[in-house]
Amino acid sequence: MAKTRKAGPRREQILRAAEKIFAEKGFQETTISDIAKGAGLSEPTLYEYFSSKEEILFTIPEETSCKLGELIGFHLKMAKGTAARLRAMIYILFWIHQTNPHYAAVSYLILKQSGRFSKSPSYEALRRRLRPLIDVVEEGIAAGEIRSGFTPFFIRSVILGTIEHLTTRKLLLGTDDDLLDYVDPLMELIMGGIQPDSPPGALHLKVTVEPQGAAREPNPEER
Repeated sequence: MAKTRKAGPRREQILRAAEKIFAEKGFQETTISDIAKGAGLSEPTLYEYFSSKEEILFTIPEETSCKLGELIGFHLKMAKGTAARLRAMIYILFWIHQTNPHYAAVSYLILKQSGRFSKSPSYEALRRRLRPLIDVVEEGIAAGEIRSGFTPFFIRSVILGTIEHLTTRKLLLGTDDDLLDYVDPLMELIMGGIQPDSPPGALHLKVTVEPQGAAREPNPEER
């Protein structure tokens, strides 16, 4: 039977210390001793909360995804329409990575390289937190606000892939880019490609313009 680990403020303390050290040193170079020291605890105390360095690593996104899910849920209740709801989610994802670069580094530079993480409960928890992105796209297609030729999976992949690329570039190059500056350009690019040619219920007008100087038949009454 697996040993039950402690919860509480010290657990969060360990996770935040580990997140910072993993981001700065990498997973392989980080030791349990490093994490314990960073958290201001002894190694035996740390083992009361986590059984291994890998367990700590895999728990980091699980904790952050909970906060992510709460933010997404709150803002989706407030936003109306597909475009506004997609923008809210894109903003939140960029904001998480802009304000917590250590978490971004752990997510994209370490966990992406781990095949074991994709089979962990933490990975499934993160997928659940991002499920509303698929739901919003599906609802947009049903409402005629998104062209049906695109699959929800493809649109989600474009959005998440762009966010990942821009965040990874910032981390690797050490640029001072503000990721939030990409929110509206990404929205314009996405919506410009997926919106129907004419919005539902649009009024279609046909206007014929004669070339300047074009001959016209004379009006008999004008003779």
